[in-house]
Amino acid sequence: MRLEYLPEGSPDCPLIRLFDFVPAEAAALGAAASALAAGQLERVAVHELPGVAPVGGCELVFRLRGRDRAVVRVGPAAFEYRLTADTWDNVAGLIEPFAAGADGHQWLAEAPGQVSLLLSASGQW
Repeated sequence: MRLEYLPEGSPDCPLIRLFDFVPAEAAALGAAASALAAGQLERVAVHELPGVAPVGGCELVFRLRGRDRAVVRVGPAAFEYRLTADTWDNVAGLIEPFAAGADGHQWLAEAPGQVSLLLSASGQW
């Protein structure tokens, strides 16, 4: 799975995209979101998950918080996706079809965050 920040080039930018993955990598991402939803974890460094290859030094951390803040920039190419347990549960559900081999794409985060988050099997949207 590649993790890339795209600051420009499309009306949907800025965005982070997770793409070029196999179902097992999507399943690991979904398991991370589920662990946050269950309160088993408070933080997951997506860029450090097995099989994740950051492009251009992009870093993304999923973080459990008391209120939804969506994706916020915390460094030049470092971002945090801050959500409540209930919203992490919804995100896990959005990822689930990709763990089963689905094609296509799904927006995991859009406004009001600073950056959108895209999960795309091919990288297209």
